Amino acid sequence: MVCVPCFIIPVLLYIWHKFFQPILLRYWNPWEKKDAQGNVIKAGPEFPFQCKGGSCPFPVGKKKEISEGEKKEAVATEAEESSKKTD
Repeated sequence: MVCVPCFIIPVLLYIWHKFFQPILLRYWNPWEKKDAQGNVIKAGPEFPFQCKGGSCPFPVGKKKEISEGEKKEAVATEAEESSKKTD
């Protein structure tokens, strides 16, 4: 049989996080971002990396080119792994 605290404490924590904490954080949130005057900052900062003039400083999906030696090593390691699996 499970002891009572081992059952009750997780249930109370679930109820706290699901229902009571969101209501409480609407009125009192010590982790909110505030400026120097103590006013709450509603919006976060803009994304600093903008694509301007047709060029992006951080292109998405750019792949690293693999040299011939690295290709051969990759094929050899794949062959070794497949032979180990079949043994």
